[in-house]
Amino acid sequence: MMLRLKWRSRLRPLVPVLLASVISVVVLMLHPGMAAETARSADRFVDSLCVGTHWSYGDTPYGQRYGEVKQKLIASGIRNVRDGFYQNRPQDLGKSGIRMTVVADLPDHSSSDEQAVRAIVNQIKAANAAGAKIDAVEGPNEPDLFWIPSRFDKKYKGQSFPNGAIAFQKDLYTTIKRDPATARLKVIGLSLGTTYDPGGGNPNPLPKGSLANAVDWGNFHPYPGGNPFSFPFDYNTTSKYYWNSNFPSVNIDEFPYNFDTYSPPFQPKPMASTETGYSTFNQGVSEKVHAKYMPRLFLEFFRKNVQRTCSYEFVDEFVDPQKIKREANFGLLRRDLTPKPAYTAVKNLIGLLRDPGADFTPGGLAYSLSVSPVSNYREPLSGRMANYDRTQYVHHLLLQKRDRTFYLALWHEVSSYDTSAQPPREIQPPAMPVTLKLGQPIRTVAIYAFGEDGRLTTTPARLTNNQLSLNVPDRVIIVKLAPA
Repeated sequence: MMLRLKWRSRLRPLVPVLLASVISVVVLMLHPGMAAETARSADRFVDSLCVGTHWSYGDTPYGQRYGEVKQKLIASGIRNVRDGFYQNRPQDLGKSGIRMTVVADLPDHSSSDEQAVRAIVNQIKAANAAGAKIDAVEGPNEPDLFWIPSRFDKKYKGQSFPNGAIAFQKDLYTTIKRDPATARLKVIGLSLGTTYDPGGGNPNPLPKGSLANAVDWGNFHPYPGGNPFSFPFDYNTTSKYYWNSNFPSVNIDEFPYNFDTYSPPFQPKPMASTETGYSTFNQGVSEKVHAKYMPRLFLEFFRKNVQRTCSYEFVDEFVDPQKIKREANFGLLRRDLTPKPAYTAVKNLIGLLRDPGADFTPGGLAYSLSVSPVSNYREPLSGRMANYDRTQYVHHLLLQKRDRTFYLALWHEVSSYDTSAQPPREIQPPAMPVTLKLGQPIRTVAIYAFGEDGRLTTTPARLTNNQLSLNVPDRVIIVKLAPA
């Protein structure tokens, strides 16, 4: 008896290993050769979301209704804002758990040296000591536009753009990393504001690799809208499809000219996007399409390994009843602080996927996706006929929470606008038929879908032969999969 008990005690620690082996064999028997995809942390995705703000703009809701704007920000679940210093805003937001990416730059019409950088770092230290949660510092904002002598004439160590801005970024990184109080902050590269040609006609003025040792993350401002650096083809009832489209990945996926052009100075460091987004003015996107695009934008950028994505911006700034001013209509909230459908959609996306807690290593899910084309589709708004045979435009992102539940986000990454028309012509593309095959036991399945108003609905689902049939629209749907 003692011998048998001793062997049991020795076997007990091996039971989980043996069970795991059995489960692995079952998985292989269900779908031999089906590869497992490693998920990414759901909360890490939520952590990548950011919005731009302008707390110093006293004639906008940021200044006039600060308390209400702050409450809307907290309610959204967005954890990161991007702005400069203004009064005690970083400290006050930090006490509510809101982190800040601070833009480090020079005053207009100034010529500075290392003292300016040290002053910025000291200001960050003082703010964090007083309750701010500044966790990232960004180099100069679009100095190719704002440092040049004909505009704001900024110089560092006697030089303007590009050499002065490069020297500023290097000194900023060195000063932050050498100080124990700031060494853990992420240093984000300077951004550029001009559209440069990856083919060399109008090349990026920052030399390749020139800032690789001066950043933790590179930086670019890839506003979606038109990609002339692509092979022209007709699709989705649109001539020269990529040239005349504004879907979220138009410049970063199949024809990634934004990566090709703006990342080389920072390589091999990953990229952040401290400005991107959509204006809902009358030449931009409708609020309905805005609600489609914004969840997709955040998911697309995370899918492409962008470390932090800041939507420009949180609140519409100016009175514009006719919606004719592009700059006045970038917000997730309207000027009167009522939510656009995109605000509701992003808030619900965060609410579904947030999972704060200690770091963990996500696991893998054995599955496959089969997408069927849609032929002879009559686009409802124009009546035009089209075939949708680019099944690779169904994109996905596999996320996992700490309880090991998987969340598979899917969307038809297709344009909802033909921007060659004036005003832009809205398109209603079809949902794409998708078969999800699972290669491991799943206990429960639920499907989450976003409506036109940004609200989230959930539908329980049942697997048939370990498969699930889906219709994936140009809005995000999320399949929740709880392993057995």
